[in-house]
Amino acid sequence: MKKVCKKFIEAGLAKEIQVGFSQIEKVMLKARRCVKSAKILFESDDEDAAFQLAYEAMLFAGRALFFSNNLRPRAAGSHKIVVDFVAEVMGQDFKVLADIFDNMRRKRNYLIYGIGSETSKQEAKNGIENAKEFVVKIEKIVQAKNPQKKLL
Repeated sequence: MKKVCKKFIEAGLAKEIQVGFSQIEKVMLKARRCVKSAKILFESDDEDAAFQLAYEAMLFAGRALFFSNNLRPRAAGSHKIVVDFVAEVMGQDFKVLADIFDNMRRKRNYLIYGIGSETSKQEAKNGIENAKEFVVKIEKIVQAKNPQKKLL
Protein backbone atom coordinates (compact mmCIF):
# COMPACT_ATOMS: atom_id res chain seq x y z
CA MET A 1 0.00 0.00 0.00
CA LYS A 2 2.83 2.41 0.80
CA LYS A 3 4.25 1.88 -2.69
CA VAL A 4 0.94 2.82 -4.25
CA CYS A 5 0.63 5.92 -2.07
CA LYS A 6 4.17 7.00 -2.90
CA LYS A 7 3.52 6.44 -6.61
CA PHE A 8 0.43 8.68 -6.55
CA ILE A 9 2.24 11.41 -4.59
CA GLU A 10 5.27 11.37 -6.90
CA ALA A 11 3.03 11.51 -9.98
CA GLY A 12 1.33 14.62 -8.58
CA LEU A 13 -2.01 12.80 -8.35
CA ALA A 14 -2.29 12.98 -4.57
CA LYS A 15 -1.19 15.14 -1.70
CA GLU A 16 -0.40 14.06 1.85
CA ILE A 17 -2.81 15.37 4.48
CA GLN A 18 -3.81 14.51 8.02
CA VAL A 19 -7.31 13.10 8.27
CA GLY A 20 -9.06 12.00 11.44
CA PHE A 21 -11.26 8.93 11.51
CA SER A 22 -14.26 11.07 12.40
CA GLN A 23 -13.87 12.78 9.02
CA ILE A 24 -13.48 9.46 7.22
CA GLU A 25 -16.54 8.19 9.05
CA LYS A 26 -18.57 11.12 7.69
CA VAL A 27 -17.47 10.34 4.12
CA MET A 28 -18.46 6.68 4.57
CA LEU A 29 -21.82 7.82 5.93
CA LYS A 30 -22.35 9.85 2.76
CA ALA A 31 -21.57 6.74 0.71
CA ARG A 32 -24.18 4.71 2.61
CA ARG A 33 -26.76 7.49 2.27
CA CYS A 34 -26.16 7.64 -1.47
CA VAL A 35 -26.85 3.90 -1.79
CA LYS A 36 -30.03 4.30 0.25
CA SER A 37 -31.18 7.29 -1.81
CA ALA A 38 -30.34 5.50 -5.06
CA LYS A 39 -32.70 2.68 -4.06
CA ILE A 40 -35.49 5.17 -3.39
CA LEU A 41 -34.97 6.87 -6.74
CA PHE A 42 -34.91 3.51 -8.49
CA GLU A 43 -38.24 2.58 -6.91
CA SER A 44 -39.56 5.94 -8.18
CA ASP A 45 -38.55 5.00 -11.74
CA ASP A 46 -35.73 7.56 -11.94
CA GLU A 47 -33.03 5.26 -13.30
CA ASP A 48 -30.60 8.01 -14.35
CA ALA A 49 -30.58 9.66 -10.91
CA ALA A 50 -30.42 6.27 -9.17
CA PHE A 51 -27.42 5.29 -11.28
CA GLN A 52 -25.66 8.60 -10.63
CA LEU A 53 -26.17 8.30 -6.88
CA ALA A 54 -24.91 4.71 -6.92
CA TYR A 55 -21.79 6.00 -8.64
CA GLU A 56 -21.44 8.79 -6.06
CA ALA A 57 -21.63 6.18 -3.29
CA MET A 58 -18.66 4.41 -4.87
CA LEU A 59 -16.83 7.71 -5.27
CA PHE A 60 -17.33 8.64 -1.61
CA ALA A 61 -16.15 5.19 -0.50
CA GLY A 62 -13.10 5.48 -2.77
CA ARG A 63 -12.32 8.90 -1.35
CA ALA A 64 -12.62 7.48 2.17
CA LEU A 65 -10.03 4.88 1.20
CA PHE A 66 -7.80 7.70 -0.06
CA PHE A 67 -8.29 9.65 3.17
CA SER A 68 -7.61 6.59 5.33
CA ASN A 69 -4.12 6.62 3.80
CA ASN A 70 -3.73 10.31 4.72
CA LEU A 71 -3.97 11.32 1.07
CA ARG A 72 -6.21 13.63 -0.91
CA PRO A 73 -6.59 13.25 -4.68
CA ARG A 74 -5.61 16.15 -6.91
CA ALA A 75 -8.66 18.24 -7.83
CA ALA A 76 -8.26 18.03 -11.61
CA GLY A 77 -9.36 14.59 -12.73
CA SER A 78 -10.06 13.47 -9.17
CA HIS A 79 -12.77 10.97 -10.11
CA LYS A 80 -10.42 9.02 -12.38
CA ILE A 81 -7.62 9.31 -9.82
CA VAL A 82 -9.86 7.77 -7.16
CA VAL A 83 -10.83 4.94 -9.53
CA ASP A 84 -7.18 4.22 -10.32
CA PHE A 85 -6.15 4.40 -6.67
CA VAL A 86 -8.87 1.98 -5.60
CA ALA A 87 -7.91 -0.43 -8.38
CA GLU A 88 -4.25 -0.41 -7.36
CA VAL A 89 -4.79 -0.56 -3.61
CA MET A 90 -7.42 -3.28 -3.77
CA GLY A 91 -5.58 -5.47 -6.27
CA GLN A 92 -6.75 -8.45 -8.30
CA ASP A 93 -9.41 -9.60 -5.84
CA PHE A 94 -11.21 -6.30 -6.39
CA LYS A 95 -10.58 -6.00 -10.15
CA VAL A 96 -14.14 -6.67 -11.27
CA LEU A 97 -15.61 -4.07 -8.90
CA ALA A 98 -12.87 -1.57 -9.80
CA ASP A 99 -13.69 -2.05 -13.50
CA ILE A 100 -17.39 -1.57 -12.78
CA PHE A 101 -16.54 1.61 -10.84
CA ASP A 102 -14.60 2.92 -13.85
CA ASN A 103 -17.40 2.00 -16.28
CA MET A 104 -19.93 3.73 -14.04
CA ARG A 105 -17.68 6.79 -13.92
CA ARG A 106 -17.67 6.98 -17.72
CA LYS A 107 -21.43 6.40 -17.99
CA ARG A 108 -22.14 9.01 -15.33
CA ASN A 109 -19.91 11.47 -17.15
CA TYR A 110 -21.86 10.88 -20.36
CA LEU A 111 -25.20 11.23 -18.54
CA ILE A 112 -24.13 14.66 -17.34
CA TYR A 113 -22.23 15.99 -20.36
CA GLY A 114 -23.50 13.86 -23.25
CA ILE A 115 -26.69 14.00 -25.24
CA GLY A 116 -29.47 11.45 -25.39
CA SER A 117 -28.09 8.78 -23.07
CA GLU A 118 -30.42 7.03 -20.66
CA THR A 119 -29.95 4.38 -18.02
CA SER A 120 -31.94 1.18 -18.29
CA LYS A 121 -33.71 -0.33 -15.30
CA GLN A 122 -31.27 -3.24 -15.25
CA GLU A 123 -28.26 -0.91 -15.49
CA ALA A 124 -29.52 1.16 -12.56
CA LYS A 125 -30.35 -1.95 -10.51
CA ASN A 126 -26.90 -3.44 -11.15
CA GLY A 127 -25.27 -0.11 -10.34
CA ILE A 128 -26.98 0.02 -6.96
CA GLU A 129 -26.09 -3.58 -6.12
CA ASN A 130 -22.46 -3.03 -7.14
CA ALA A 131 -22.28 0.22 -5.18
CA LYS A 132 -23.58 -1.49 -2.05
CA GLU A 133 -20.98 -4.27 -2.35
CA PHE A 134 -18.24 -1.73 -3.09
CA VAL A 135 -19.09 0.43 -0.09
CA VAL A 136 -19.18 -2.56 2.27
CA LYS A 137 -15.78 -3.82 1.07
CA ILE A 138 -14.14 -0.40 1.33
CA GLU A 139 -15.68 0.12 4.75
CA LYS A 140 -14.09 -3.11 6.01
CA ILE A 141 -10.66 -2.00 4.81
CA VAL A 142 -11.00 1.45 6.32
CA GLN A 143 -12.33 -0.03 9.57
CA ALA A 144 -9.28 -2.31 9.81
CA LYS A 145 -7.12 0.81 10.04
CA ASN A 146 -9.00 1.90 13.15
CA PRO A 147 -9.91 -1.27 15.04
CA GLN A 148 -10.93 0.54 18.24
CA LYS A 149 -13.92 2.11 16.56
CA LYS A 150 -16.65 0.59 14.42
CA LEU A 151 -17.74 2.76 11.54
CA LEU A 152 -21.40 3.69 11.45
